[in-house]
Amino acid sequence: MPPSVDPVFTNIFDRYTKITAPNGQAIHLLLEDQVTDEMAVRAREVMRFYLTDVPGSQYGADKTALTNRMGNVEAALVYFNTEISANIAMNGPLGNANIFAQDLYATESVVEGSWPYILNTVRDATLEEVFHLVHGAGILGTLPAFHQEIIAATNAAISAGIYFPPPGLPPWDNPFEYIISVIDVYYGFWAHDPDNDGTSFGGEYVFHTRATVEAGDPQGVTAMRKFLPEYFTPSLTSAATFPWTFQLEFDSSLEYTHKSQYILDIRLSGTNDSGINGNELDNVLGGNAGDNAIAGMGGTDTVVFQGARAEYVISGAMITDTIPGRDGIDTLATVEFLQFSDQTIPFGGGSAVNFCTSSPNSTGGAAVISHGGSLDVSANDLSLHATPVPPGQPGIFFYGSTQNQVSFGNGTLCVAQPIVRLGVSFASGLGDLDYDLDNQLPPVSGDLLPGSVWNFQAWFRDPLAGGATFDLSDGLRITFAP
Repeated sequence: MPPSVDPVFTNIFDRYTKITAPNGQAIHLLLEDQVTDEMAVRAREVMRFYLTDVPGSQYGADKTALTNRMGNVEAALVYFNTEISANIAMNGPLGNANIFAQDLYATESVVEGSWPYILNTVRDATLEEVFHLVHGAGILGTLPAFHQEIIAATNAAISAGIYFPPPGLPPWDNPFEYIISVIDVYYGFWAHDPDNDGTSFGGEYVFHTRATVEAGDPQGVTAMRKFLPEYFTPSLTSAATFPWTFQLEFDSSLEYTHKSQYILDIRLSGTNDSGINGNELDNVLGGNAGDNAIAGMGGTDTVVFQGARAEYVISGAMITDTIPGRDGIDTLATVEFLQFSDQTIPFGGGSAVNFCTSSPNSTGGAAVISHGGSLDVSANDLSLHATPVPPGQPGIFFYGSTQNQVSFGNGTLCVAQPIVRLGVSFASGLGDLDYDLDNQLPPVSGDLLPGSVWNFQAWFRDPLAGGATFDLSDGLRITFAP
């Protein structure tokens, strides 16, 4: 805290961060000494999420006036160590300070990737308390119609017996507590069912998953979605201690994915060699100073780097930062774009997917095709491999642009004409058929271009099988890196 700040604040808080409203006024976050920087950044980004426009929504399409009002009334998230320290502070001079304050405690704050997040052992109140500040300091003064819809949904939920306000709560506070119940459940923060009764907030709200709240309280969900987006979209950063692969796709064996499945954007922090697996959404992902494996999975995914493009070496699926201690080495899969500080470029990393079918040959197995080397054509080190193939028998790899699936010989032809036949190879004594491609020489002669897609297959003699005395592997569809 700067020395010019009033002792009313510096006697309690030792750090500060803010969001600057469009009118230049600050929305404050005041931090006590046990509030970690990770907690503070997360709370700030959750607030930014609530204040970000939601195109096409009735009340959230333009939040400029709401955000400006929060700055004008000196809205402040006062972030205490514990509830006890908050009570002491608010009963002192801070309680009379000229700010619009909402409290939050470090003891009820959970950062993605921390042990409490992974194990779901601590109730995370960040979404609730930050929204209370947005609701009280912003929505009430600028979106009265939205607040009226929340009131109507609250009363309907109480009448339907699906929402039970906490005992002793003043009636005018019911809408504030009710709408955050909808928000928390909608974004998956109660889906792990901590009370094992299918409810949330200790039984106050009878739903605990997105599916149940959408089905059972459509009025509340409709009101919420008129202001907030479908997915949880703050720019999140994992705890620096996280040592594994952070999973965004739902996995019933990983309890935390009940909530992480709704995340779009997350970056690793610290120096641990760790990773991220995205989900079916359009994720924005980032590594840390260690070596990371990042897979976008479905959707159109972007990996973010801190430096300029010229400071990185791209070799196939591997991106190496030449500046020590910054982004390390990242190995990417199913990622579509790389975002550097000065530009965003397309990226495939390349992919190879088997398709079609192969039949058992005289070895007793069905030949499967695979590849070695890089899918970056500039490396020019691609090799093809098929096994099991009858030992010592000749074979030919071939490729074409179009897939097929018709009976041919003793097997299935998976690539349609026109095709390019590569040179003859002979299977090893172990039944391995191999061929090293040279993109600069015939018959390939530059066919393999960045971003191009080709279908490969192996043909081989099999006299012991009888029939047509030849067979084929399955197919391999290769997409070369852009």
